[in-house]
Amino acid sequence: MSVYNEALEWHDRAEQARRVAGQLTDPAAKQAMLQAAKGYEHLAWTAAARAQKRHLRLERTPVQRANLRS
Repeated sequence: MSVYNEALEWHDRAEQARRVAGQLTDPAAKQAMLQAAKGYEHLAWTAAARAQKRHLRLERTPVQRANLRS
């Protein structure tokens, strides 16, 4: 799975968790699902940042990459 697809997958899980939370009547269960959704969103943002970083790294020439390391 690509890093970009990983970000989309975590975002989808967050949406699903929010949907489930909207159907729950127990406040504690609803809060737990919303916390899970928040965690999934964090994972989505982290994966998206990794995808962007990887994309930028691939766009640079070998000389530019070497200069970044020094």
